[in-house]
Amino acid sequence: MKKSILFYILLLLPILNSCSKEDEEFFNAVYTTIPGLVTIEAQPSFAVNDIIWLNTNTFSRYLTEPNQTTPLDVYKTTKSETFSFLYRLEKQVNGEWENVAIGTNFIENKGEMSIGNYITGIAFYNEVTEAYEYRGGIILTQPGQYRIGFFSGFNGFNFDIISESANRSTFLTIATTAFNAPNGFYTFTVN
Repeated sequence: MKKSILFYILLLLPILNSCSKEDEEFFNAVYTTIPGLVTIEAQPSFAVNDIIWLNTNTFSRYLTEPNQTTPLDVYKTTKSETFSFLYRLEKQVNGEWENVAIGTNFIENKGEMSIGNYITGIAFYNEVTEAYEYRGGIILTQPGQYRIGFFSGFNGFNFDIISESANRSTFLTIATTAFNAPNGFYTFTVN
């Protein structure tokens, strides 16, 4: 019996010992909600070859958090040079919303765009303006009914803008909203 117990202890010891004691990625993750960090540059009408723009003009280094008296210094907290968020362009086809392939029909004015099944907007920190800057445009190549949509965030209804934090720094996820996108969508027509 003693040999069995000793055998199981020796068997489990390496497994238990291999558990990480440094879970910084999980313990340094911080979540907050700050609305209005992205803006869809709405206009009264769009025509083929017009550009629809999204920007982060309101994403300052210093953000006011709900129920806090001191602004959050995002750059000092995260040491992050970039924040990113996801969105997509959809077109209504036969009453259903379908994802639109962007291909090369985009323009990077500030920050970067990564194009795949969705668009990743990447805002870069500007030391002079003390803001995270992004302005990306999608060239509208066909007429129809469209919408820009965001992916639900950690709180279930806003979308997330996430820091690309340096090693051992705080990873900040901000649940936010976009101006001109009630309920996470901006619907428009291209003539």
